[in-house]
Amino acid sequence: KNWVLLIAGSNGYGNYRHQADVCHAYQIAHANGIPDEQIVVMMYDDIANNEYNPVQGNIINRPGGPNVYPGVPKDYTGDDVNAETFLAVLQGNKEKVKSLLGREGKVIESGPDDYVFVNFADHGGPGILGMPSPPYLKARALNQALEKMSAAKKFAKLLVFYVEACESGSIFEGLLPRDINVYVTTAANAEESSWGCYCPPHDDGRHSCLGDLYSVNWMQDDEASDIHSETLEKQFEIVRQETNESHVMQYGDTSFTNMAVDKFVSNGQTSPRNRTTRVDRAVPRGLARTEDAGIVSLQSLAASTHPRHVARRAEIQRNLQAQKWVKAETRQVFTDIARRVYPGLDTAWALDARTQIRSWDCYERSVDRLFDLCPRVAPYTNDFVSRQLHVLVNLCNGHTQAEVISAIERAVLDRPLC
Repeated sequence: KNWVLLIAGSNGYGNYRHQADVCHAYQIAHANGIPDEQIVVMMYDDIANNEYNPVQGNIINRPGGPNVYPGVPKDYTGDDVNAETFLAVLQGNKEKVKSLLGREGKVIESGPDDYVFVNFADHGGPGILGMPSPPYLKARALNQALEKMSAAKKFAKLLVFYVEACESGSIFEGLLPRDINVYVTTAANAEESSWGCYCPPHDDGRHSCLGDLYSVNWMQDDEASDIHSETLEKQFEIVRQETNESHVMQYGDTSFTNMAVDKFVSNGQTSPRNRTTRVDRAVPRGLARTEDAGIVSLQSLAASTHPRHVARRAEIQRNLQAQKWVKAETRQVFTDIARRVYPGLDTAWALDARTQIRSWDCYERSVDRLFDLCPRVAPYTNDFVSRQLHVLVNLCNGHTQAEVISAIERAVLDRPLC
């Protein structure tokens, strides 16, 4: 059997692209013959009928593209989309899902003869992936889950995992073993932003970025190529070349990348002639750094709202100014934390350097403490924080956990965002 787990880890109309990516991925798997009972979709589900969506009930992933929303299973929506639920679903733990949600839910019930494909799309930072509801996903917890699945023979030769997020390479770099039959590609390396695409004004009037560059590229390749003959390695090379604003990376076991793509996004019974509609492989336009996509969305909404709609226009302008303030204030929170550890010129190094996480316990506990004390910087509502968390990486790499947490506790007292 083929099992597919698709998750969009965000909410809000400014993050339209993440749910568009996941809905599109579902349509590919569904059209390629994988039955819905073997596909699990996790998304907040607040985009198709959002008040800002000018075409109600409609989500597109590229200009002029089809509506990818119809038929998408609503397996987990709203606050049920979080790291605990995701890890339970991934590992096929029905009992855990029921204990978390108070109801039964579909899970990945894969075994030693099955193929598993996982696709995640959202914001990310050093060692974390965002979620629309707490808790967020920690790199070590995810890698431990993958190791447990391998040990329990939850898949055949390979589990394939495609990750769309900023700094997504940090989730696996130095953590994912190369001998557990898990193969990962990421939209970015451990230090850089990923990119939204088909952003205004290249968005068919949707007033938000329609997709993410890496995700759109791998799905366009699925639809334009013969996935029965194209290998995972070939797709990686194509997507790496076409995703030219970040460095697409691969991690884990690459010894099986000569396997065909269709092993993971098809039931193996479809023919190239009966696959999803082929498209000309377009070069995505209208790029934006993923952390700025929400601001781009609000700017487009503000510019398109007719002056006679006074109340709506004022609301959008207030939201736009608020988001700009949150972005600046989020940066200031981390500046103040750094100043309490590194005085003078060293503060600039702590704010700007990108270093690999060496002190994982300090880093994870510092992030948790910050989010507890200052909920408005937590990634469930703040699209900017993930790209600032490297500051805590730098501080933890050079100082004790007690020193870093003390700096956090003192800094948040003076910040209006907290």
